[in-house]
Amino acid sequence: MRPATGVLVELLLLTILLSASALIPEGTAFGIYVIAAELLATYLVHCPAHYIVGTMVGIRFRRMRLGRTTLARALPPRLSPLAKLLPVLTLSTDKGTLRGVSKHKVALMYGAGTVASVSAALAIAFAATPRNLPTYAALAWLFGLGYLAFDLAFSPKSGDLSRARAVLA
Repeated sequence: MRPATGVLVELLLLTILLSASALIPEGTAFGIYVIAAELLATYLVHCPAHYIVGTMVGIRFRRMRLGRTTLARALPPRLSPLAKLLPVLTLSTDKGTLRGVSKHKVALMYGAGTVASVSAALAIAFAATPRNLPTYAALAWLFGLGYLAFDLAFSPKSGDLSRARAVLA
């Protein structure tokens, strides 16, 4: 599919997901919703962040399609096959435009996905804290901070941060 179409679909789904918070009652249901929203939001903002930042710095994208996460390569051997089974939307860049912009701009585009994903998880935990019971707010923060730790550990090995570092080397 066209990248702009895929990004709009993901942002529309994110809007629906976040708007649903008004319909979820306090308590256990809201706690479960917050964790699910964090998980989905980290995924739904990732490609749009690459696309928006990349477009701003002059990078073009050819298509968006279902693929596999690059983080599967960095996981322990027993978890890697499971991660390879989960399809994710991926953006295909126009390699010519990657060569036509500075390496700092390319690194910025790669880093944008990770920053957006981690920020989404933390923002949802922050937003849910005043409304939610302390147990569920703590779980939301645990997930958000856990996602940050996961990205700090694995993304430099095989994810977007490794690509950003490789471009700058």
